[in-house]
Amino acid sequence: MEFAIFLNGYIPGPAAHDTNKQHLSYMREAQYAIFADKHNWKYCWFGEHHALTEYSQLSAPEVMIGYVAAQTDYIHLGTAINSLSPRKEHLPEV
Repeated sequence: MEFAIFLNGYIPGPAAHDTNKQHLSYMREAQYAIFADKHNWKYCWFGEHHALTEYSQLSAPEVMIGYVAAQTDYIHLGTAINSLSPRKEHLPEV
């Protein structure tokens, strides 16, 4: 059986508006991924959301992935939700 963890930058209530509590929440979620690696979990997925106060505030999962990758050995890291809207990401129109 393979296990995975899904991290989203969840910060409930008034803490969602407190910079220090946001930082602590991100570091706690990074520790979840590191802990999962140490216990042979297979995957860790990071969601990408923008401006979803009290639900998900992880707008740059690739930064979190880099931080976690430097501290893990085996777990597979990836983005589970990517937002590729040209209006938001400034990508050229296709």
